[in-house]
Amino acid sequence: MGLRYDPIGGGQFKQAVKQIIEAEGQPIRQLETRKAREEAKIKLFQDFKSRFTGMNKAIRELQGFQRFRELKVDLGDGAQQVSVTVDKDKAQPGTYEIEIAQLAKRTAVITNGFESADEANLGVGFIQISPDNGETFEIFVDEENASLRGIANLINRKAESPIRAAVVNDAANPEAPWKMIFSSKKEGANSEIKFPEFYFLDGAQELLIEDIRNPENAVLQMDGFPIETASNDVNDFLPGINLHLKQAKPDTPFTMTITEDYQKITGKVKGLVEEMNKILEFIVKQNTIDEKTDTSTTFAGDTTLQNIEYKLRNLMHEGYPAGDPEKDDFRVVYLNELGVEFQKDGMLAFKEDRFQKMLEKDFDGISQAISAEYGFARQVQYVLDGFTRPGDGVLTNREKGLRARVKEIDSQIESKKMLLDRKSQAITEQFARLEASLSSMQRQSQSLAAMGGGGGGGGNMVAQLLGG
Repeated sequence: MGLRYDPIGGGQFKQAVKQIIEAEGQPIRQLETRKAREEAKIKLFQDFKSRFTGMNKAIRELQGFQRFRELKVDLGDGAQQVSVTVDKDKAQPGTYEIEIAQLAKRTAVITNGFESADEANLGVGFIQISPDNGETFEIFVDEENASLRGIANLINRKAESPIRAAVVNDAANPEAPWKMIFSSKKEGANSEIKFPEFYFLDGAQELLIEDIRNPENAVLQMDGFPIETASNDVNDFLPGINLHLKQAKPDTPFTMTITEDYQKITGKVKGLVEEMNKILEFIVKQNTIDEKTDTSTTFAGDTTLQNIEYKLRNLMHEGYPAGDPEKDDFRVVYLNELGVEFQKDGMLAFKEDRFQKMLEKDFDGISQAISAEYGFARQVQYVLDGFTRPGDGVLTNREKGLRARVKEIDSQIESKKMLLDRKSQAITEQFARLEASLSSMQRQSQSLAAMGGGGGGGGNMVAQLLGG
């Protein structure tokens, strides 16, 4: 390589060692480049794999009739009087006439008036409340909290208290406007509380009950029949239908109608199509290449992705049974009849209007074709399970293969680094011995030159050996 070494140590030995080590490390750098590409592919594959999570969630919403169906409630003019929640697993479509004659009421009392809500002038004592369950609840009031607001805070801070307290300003008596209302936490005739008994000593003012309101049940009518309920929250008023009574309007009935929510069902199918398009979009993008595409970091032509795409597209072209196989209403439903079609770019299009019209026209048949045992949703789930199943699913195995390649590259890098370290040490020691020999020859040359006065031939010969 034509190197010239400076025996005094001008850095040429170190530079030579560095150049040799850099040349020997080239295979390691190539492996690290390969590893970076494989890790990029793993990250890309994880993006692809994550898209199946959304699709799994969307397809589960369509499996089985109870999951597929959605119900909605139309209250007409009754929306201000009641709110309704529906358990679609229990409820059934129907129409009902409702009238709310009276809301359920709580036991409540109001005290006499005080000039101040914050002045602690009631003394020391306690308040005793007796619910109808036979238990007694007491609140101790010290001097610091012996005001209306102090007592209210003591009561409301106790989670186990059967009552709550509110301090109100009653402008009917400007000289003593501040009063306290004690209310039972439960409503209805069966929630009566013996309200309350006050025991105070050394107070400047006395706390008294001014008025009492007794508890009452709610009264409503359904289809003309009177019904009492112990609460304004009526669970399972009808199977799967819960009412929250908000306002009473006697002699003002309204109609509650429960029907299939075709729009919401359509939205769930749309969500599935969108999730499937995310998967297809990834595959199409990986296979869209040109002369500038770096295929080493993509999945162009990957057989796993091709297999997944084939199975998903095949599912979209199959027909699904509806009706009774032993009767004349049996038929096969194809998704393109329902507005789910492939576009030229390979993506799915969903025509919501067409699907909803078909659903309104033949709800039982469409729901069976999509959600029944041999329907579209269950067949898609079966295929997805083969892709996403832990342990031996297609995606799991493909990711294992990618990670195994990275692990193998790591092993190769580690092995080559160990060899390079040993070679570096050997080369360094070799050059160190060479440098020591040249230094020794230089010292000998200088001694000979000193002895010969610089005129002898020996000095010239050593200098020539040293490259001088």
